[in-house]
Amino acid sequence: MTPKKLNYKMSIPPEFRDQWSFFGSRAKIEGITTTELLQDIIDEYLEGYKDERAQAEEELDDLAPLRDKVPKKVKIKKPVKPKKKSFISKKVSITKKKDDSSDEDDVMTIQDTAKFKLLYLVRSLDSGSGVDPEKLREVANEKGILNPRLQLNKMIRRGILYIHLGRIHLS
Repeated sequence: MTPKKLNYKMSIPPEFRDQWSFFGSRAKIEGITTTELLQDIIDEYLEGYKDERAQAEEELDDLAPLRDKVPKKVKIKKPVKPKKKSFISKKVSITKKKDDSSDEDDVMTIQDTAKFKLLYLVRSLDSGSGVDPEKLREVANEKGILNPRLQLNKMIRRGILYIHLGRIHLS
């Protein structure tokens, strides 16, 4: 492969311009261009250093196996943190306290949850003008509904029940 042409611009200081013009006229006398003359001068100057250069290259070749044995840098990838699951994707299981006397064949349905039991209780106690919250909590505790206040708050928040003039009504 032939080397690319190298264009090099050189600024010539004013003190050296007389010598540069003489250099140019000398090149014309010899019948060559200034670039060819510069190449010849550089070649002559570097001839003495060619032996040193060959020795340096041989030494580098001798050191090459040692240089190749140097371990390369290894990038350590950090483990990717797993994405957090949203609360919507979590499954809810309904647990029921079992008595020793109860059968294992009983399957709990949604109507057996505290929310539905409380909803049926509100329907049965409502005479059209709503139910007193204190009376509802007392009856719910007697019927064995767990956490009636919590269940009431949930249903009010969800819009199943509402409170008007201090009484609980169905929506």
